[in-house]
Amino acid sequence: MSAGIFKYFFSYIFRSKTRQKLIFLSIIGLLISSFSLVVLQGVMGGLQNGLITRSKHVLGNAYIDVVGVERSELKKIFKKLDDHSIKYIKELELELMAKHENYIAPTIIHGMDFSNFIPEFIRHKDKTGVVVGGDLGRNLRAFFGSELIITSPAHTQVLIREIPMKSKSTVTDFYSSELPEIDVIHAWVRLSFLQNLIRKRSINRIRFFEQPISQIEDAIDGLNLKLITWEDEHSTLVFALNLETKVMLFLFIGTSLLIGICISSAFIIFYNKIKLDLASFWILGLSRDKALSLVYSFGQVISIIFCLLGVCLGLGFLYLLQTNQFIFMPDYFVERNIPVKIEMLHVFISFFVPYSVSLIFTFFTFRTFKQENMSFMNLIRKVG
Repeated sequence: MSAGIFKYFFSYIFRSKTRQKLIFLSIIGLLISSFSLVVLQGVMGGLQNGLITRSKHVLGNAYIDVVGVERSELKKIFKKLDDHSIKYIKELELELMAKHENYIAPTIIHGMDFSNFIPEFIRHKDKTGVVVGGDLGRNLRAFFGSELIITSPAHTQVLIREIPMKSKSTVTDFYSSELPEIDVIHAWVRLSFLQNLIRKRSINRIRFFEQPISQIEDAIDGLNLKLITWEDEHSTLVFALNLETKVMLFLFIGTSLLIGICISSAFIIFYNKIKLDLASFWILGLSRDKALSLVYSFGQVISIIFCLLGVCLGLGFLYLLQTNQFIFMPDYFVERNIPVKIEMLHVFISFFVPYSVSLIFTFFTFRTFKQENMSFMNLIRKVG
C-alpha cells in the first residue's frame, strides 16, 4: 500500500493537471545543487592536484636533513634505505649567486649524485653542466652553452682578504615545471661540482621521489631522523588550498539555504493540497499516524532520489571532461583542458550537503503541518 501511495504522490507532482510548480522547482534545485557541487569539487581538486603533482615532480615527496650527521652514520642510513629498496638521491642544496655577463640572480642549486637514482624530471636532460630553471635562465639572459659564474657568499677562502668561492659551469639544458616559484630560482648540477666549489665532500639532503611516505618511515625507523614531507615544507600552501575548499563549501551551503526556503514553501503548499487525499486514505482504513508518516517519508525519498540523480549526472559530466580532454584555455595557460580529480569524500559531500538542507527544512515544515491538529473527520464534514 505504501508503494501505491508514493506512486500517487509522484504522479500528483509530475503529471497532475493541478500540480504545483514550486515543489517541482524545489526538487530540481536539489538536483542542480548536487550536480554543481560534485562538478565544482572535481574541477577544483583537479587544479589543486595538478599544482601539487608538478611541485612534487621536481622537489620530491620528502627529504631527510642530514646536516651535521657523521659519515659513519650516513653509511648506516644508506644501508637501511638500500635494504628496504628505497630510491633516494644524495644531495647538496645550497643558496648561491649565479652570474651571466652583467646579469646576477640568486639561485638554489641542487647538487645531485646520479649514481644511485635519477629523478624522472631530469632523467633525459644533459647533466654534464648545469640545468637551469626556465625563468631563471631568462632572468640571466642565458642560453645553451652560456657560461655561468656560481658564487657562494657563505664559503670563503682567505688570500689577502676573505673572498667568496667561485666556480664556472656551462648551461647544458633547461627545465620548466610551469611553477614560477620553482623555475625562477632553482638549478641542478652534479654533486661533485658543488663539493668542489665549497672544498668539502658533504651532503645536506637525502631526497625521495615517487616513494610512498609510509615505506620511507619504515626504513628509517629507529635512526632518530626527521622526515620532512612536501606537505611539511609547504604547509602555508597546503593551508591555503584547504582554506579555499572550505570557503567554497561555506558559500555553497549559504546558497543552498535559499533552496531550503523554497522547499519549505513548496511542501507547505503540497501538504495543504493533499489533506483531502489523506482523509480518503483514512476512510479506506489507513491510520492517521501511518498516513502522516508516509507523507514525511515521501519528502525524504524524493530528496534522496534527486540528490543522487544530481551526483550521478555530475560524475557523468566529469567523466566526459576527463576522457574527451576538451581544450578551453588559451595557449599561455598551464592547464588548457579542465583537469578532474574526484574522491569518495567529494561524492559524499555533494550528496550530504543538499540533502541535509532538504532534511532540515522538510522536518520543520512537516512538524508545523502535524501540529495543526488536523482532523480527517472535520475535513470530510467540510466537503460534505
